[in-house]
Amino acid sequence: MAASALVATGARLVNLQFDEKLLFTIYLANLGTWFLYGFDFRKPFKAGWQRLFIAQLLVAFGFSVCYLSGIQFLVLGFIFLLGLLYQAEIPLIGKGFQFKKLLVFKNLLIGISWASLIPFGANDLYQPTTQFMFWFVTVQVGFGSIIRDINDVAHDRLKGLITLPIYLGIPKTLLVLNMVNLLSIFICVPFVGFDPTSWLFLFSIVVIIYKAFILMRVQQNHNQQIWTQYLNILTCLLIFLLTCFFY
Repeated sequence: MAASALVATGARLVNLQFDEKLLFTIYLANLGTWFLYGFDFRKPFKAGWQRLFIAQLLVAFGFSVCYLSGIQFLVLGFIFLLGLLYQAEIPLIGKGFQFKKLLVFKNLLIGISWASLIPFGANDLYQPTTQFMFWFVTVQVGFGSIIRDINDVAHDRLKGLITLPIYLGIPKTLLVLNMVNLLSIFICVPFVGFDPTSWLFLFSIVVIIYKAFILMRVQQNHNQQIWTQYLNILTCLLIFLLTCFFY
């Protein structure tokens, strides 16, 4: 649902009509999300569901020639590259080395890859609203993934990941996340200046308040997945709904 919401947000920013092309774009975005998080590159044919995914990719590629533009192919290739960086092991650097094991690098990859669904849905790289939304979603989804890491400390330690909650501890991590959340209001400044009446400013304020509330509840009890996982991920849906309301 989160991937669908971000693609639809991009489409809304450029007033694209809801048709079979947009539906196909949303479908591809959901395929890409599964590719980023669930596909096992080490044994790509090990299970039936992975083979089914590969078959879907081949069929989708055929339709892509009809439905996608050059810009969308460029963005899709960029997301694919990020997926490789996120999942693949790099034996030349070290045995079992993965970039996602580096501090905050995993969260940066997640933020950028999800934010790339905005220009993918908009079929645009240049409009100020598309660029603003890309950077704003990068920050919000990126630190949202750190919120999810708070609930996964024990699991990440077993996997050898160095996440911010492991490195700093949960209290200091929450302090950093609150600062990042507040500072994200300045992302709209290059696009609209210090204009509190701009829809970008009002949009940012509402999202920041929502995430501040989630951080407050996580601070009270970081073991409740409803805050670290489910309502945190719903930020993407909120972004879509606010875009429809303000834009």
